Amino acid sequence: MNEQVTSWEPARPFARALVVAAHPDDAEFGAAGTIARWVQMGTEVRYLVLTDGASGSADPTMTRERLRGIREVEQRAACAELGVTDVTFLGHPDGYLEADLPLRRQVAAEIRRHRPEVILSFDPSVRWRADGIVNHPDHRAAGDVVLHCINPAASTRLWDPSLIEEGLEPWDVAEVWMMGFVEGTHAVDVTTTFDRKLSALRCHGSQLAGWDPEPRIREWASRRGEPIGVRLAEAFTVLQLRVLDEEGSEPVRDKPPTNPKPSR
Repeated sequence: MNEQVTSWEPARPFARALVVAAHPDDAEFGAAGTIARWVQMGTEVRYLVLTDGASGSADPTMTRERLRGIREVEQRAACAELGVTDVTFLGHPDGYLEADLPLRRQVAAEIRRHRPEVILSFDPSVRWRADGIVNHPDHRAAGDVVLHCINPAASTRLWDPSLIEEGLEPWDVAEVWMMGFVEGTHAVDVTTTFDRKLSALRCHGSQLAGWDPEPRIREWASRRGEPIGVRLAEAFTVLQLRVLDEEGSEPVRDKPPTNPKPSR
């Protein structure tokens, strides 16, 4: 793991967070310990699941229609384990996700509606891992669409004036947290919330098919925790786009961004 990884300790809890996942179970595998910590700290966490998860079975007796319903129930149960009470399903076909303009508008609308300080999603630059894991193209598309929405779809007033007509004013996200397997610039100590992560992950029985995820997930978390001196951690690449006001709950808009937007 990158030796430059930084241990994340907030100046204050995030007020609102939006988790943008490609499939049911994505967030539980990659970030549920962190999400549980945020909820404990008082952050209002909402999920946005982009696909229906209907491709995720090797069972010859399973149908896409039946699996779609199963996976929604599993995701709601996992959210309940973490204390997340709000989950939206966009229902795009699993395995066919593209960061096209209609999807950008949908996700931008949700960002404007929820007004999160932080978005947690995928690192779209991760295509494979050296130990033989190929990243799902839906994961990359989800990460891409989030970045497309950060600039310009969610933050630019005239990108789609019909959003304004719907009462959805532009919104500047302060931070973007990107899941990328083991690597990341920031690590979160999830030692105290790891059991809740496992409980949430085990809600996705259709994907585990009897497999016990604990040994593998614990091994990953241990590797992530070692560089910051904790037992168990989750790692992310973090983009800080705005400085958060330590007193209030809004991104500070009258200060220049940490990473200024390029001119258009």
